[in-house]
Amino acid sequence: MELERIERALSDDDPEARRLAVQQLPLVHGADGARLLVLALGDADWRVRKEAAVAAPLHEARGHIVSFLLDALDDKQNIGLRNAAVEALVTIGPDAVPGAIDALARLDADGRKLAIEVLGGIPDARGVAPLALALDDPDPNVRAAAAEALGQAGLSTEETRVQATKELTRCLSSEDVMVKLAALEALTRLDARLPWSVYEPLVQHPLLRRQAVAAASRSREETALLALVEATGDRSMTIAREALTSLGGWLLTETLGTERLARVRRAMAALPRAVDFVRKCAKDRADNARPYALLALGLLRDPADLPLIADALSEEDIDEQAALALDIFGREATAPLTEMIPRASEHTRALLLSLLPRLSPEPDPSLLIMLREGMNDPAADVAVAAIKGLAAAGDASDLGRMISLTNHFDVRVAKAAVMALSTLTAMYPGPARMLLRGLAPDGEHVTAGCAMVAALAGVKDGVAPDVEFVKRALSNGDPRARRVAVESLATLGGEEAQRAVAFALADEEREVSLAAVRALGRLGYADPLVALIGSSDERDVIAATLRALCEADSYQGLVSARPLVKSPDAAIACAAVEAIRGSTGILRDDVLFDALDHPDPEVVKLALAELSRAPDARALARLGTCLDHAQWEVRRLASELLGHTKAPAAKELLRARLEREKEPIVRGALTLALSLRPPPGSEED
Repeated sequence: MELERIERALSDDDPEARRLAVQQLPLVHGADGARLLVLALGDADWRVRKEAAVAAPLHEARGHIVSFLLDALDDKQNIGLRNAAVEALVTIGPDAVPGAIDALARLDADGRKLAIEVLGGIPDARGVAPLALALDDPDPNVRAAAAEALGQAGLSTEETRVQATKELTRCLSSEDVMVKLAALEALTRLDARLPWSVYEPLVQHPLLRRQAVAAASRSREETALLALVEATGDRSMTIAREALTSLGGWLLTETLGTERLARVRRAMAALPRAVDFVRKCAKDRADNARPYALLALGLLRDPADLPLIADALSEEDIDEQAALALDIFGREATAPLTEMIPRASEHTRALLLSLLPRLSPEPDPSLLIMLREGMNDPAADVAVAAIKGLAAAGDASDLGRMISLTNHFDVRVAKAAVMALSTLTAMYPGPARMLLRGLAPDGEHVTAGCAMVAALAGVKDGVAPDVEFVKRALSNGDPRARRVAVESLATLGGEEAQRAVAFALADEEREVSLAAVRALGRLGYADPLVALIGSSDERDVIAATLRALCEADSYQGLVSARPLVKSPDAAIACAAVEAIRGSTGILRDDVLFDALDHPDPEVVKLALAELSRAPDARALARLGTCLDHAQWEVRRLASELLGHTKAPAAKELLRARLEREKEPIVRGALTLALSLRPPPGSEED
């Protein structure tokens, strides 16, 4: 008999035999299966207990299981069983909530604490009110556990989050320090943004100071920011580092040049200990707070710190923070940094040349000299940076310099020169037209001419652009010139440009023909693109053409994409799904529904992601079918996407799947999806 065989295996001396027997427990029905599961949860071997906790939600006798597990919370002898029972009840999920609430009213202090752990492990609106009542429990350990659990249970809905935040805020005035500490940590998990006045009285308490300072990071009040500044000079390195990190996070989002920024700057500059700590962290390459320390150095605006910030520009993991630190520092950094350029490394020179023009609306003359010299630097990175800098800070005299570089042997330099020339042409159209008259479509600087014609097309001065110049450039022997001509025609627009670009589809250079494909999309000329999709069997051509077709004519793009999402070549099918991104409507959904049936899971996952963008009821139902997909990674993604929609129907689909799902990774995704807090203002069941 199956029951007897499994029961004997659960008594085997070999832990592995007992663990394997646990896997068979779902085959035992009714109360007997529940009884054996509880037996396994009390096993001496932790692996057997873990297996039993995983098996608990898979058993058909859910009511019996929950009842046995709740009784186990009151077991005074087997501590392992009690802990495993908590884990199993959490794994079972919402079905365990009513029993755990009932247990709070009948168990002793130890049992109540375990019941609270269950409610905290299952984000569910029903658990918030009982946990709030437990905040007044006579046992201090139960009170602290309730405060901690509210930080999890309060995530179930926006309404319960508000309720939990209110109850936890009440705890901050408690005489029990451990309850206060647990409440502070729970409020952090709830991302509660309370007035700084709520936290300020706790800052001076040695046990609560760290959490109170952390709360300051969630406030935009100036008093909270000043508290962070003060804490940056704290004698505790842990508190000082956390305060610095929070202050740096604020600097990442603060608008530059505000009076509040200036007041925070003055407050930090008046604290020598805080300034020393910031500099110490900025120099320590192993310090996790280093990126934020660089931002704080920008805030301090001490020229002596500029070499340290400049050196950090060349470090890939903190270069963005170093660049922002210079933005925060402002125009006062321009002159000192310009003096550093000749002595800096190649990489740092390039970065400084690209960054300095944006620090000041009127660049220092010495910086302009550096930029113009840098255009001809043998290091391509430096030359490109200088060209980009002149695009922002240069004048009409730089037009001729850019024209001479559009044929540079290094493609990166040439492309940067073309882009900069376009920018300067739009800024100085008169001098640009004078220079354009000296260029010929079959001459040395045809690429420059095409870029200038396209840029002048956007100038509203009543002068028609020279379309004929660009059309003739399509016959130039240099592929780069033909590519730029195609891109210029896309900017000029009109039927004449459409016909010329369609002719370039047959160009022998792949770079030019693909540029023509993209240009036809911008021009809205769909017919040649439809014909090309039907005649090509090259992945990159099909992908680029389909994207362009969707841009030119979304309906034609969707019609052409539909058979391609079924292609046995997964790369083509994926490209088809990506190409229709941004489209809307019933036909778009139908194409994605077809992609969901593709045998390759990568195609299915890509279609799932697209379909999850504001899905209607029909799309939501199809997303739900993917919860039963044969591939676990598809089921996991479907769970995550449905969790983010936060629609009531989505929650029902997720709950139904959780009862059947056996793969632990997917079960975790389902549980998390059910616990996600909806965005403010969204509907919730």
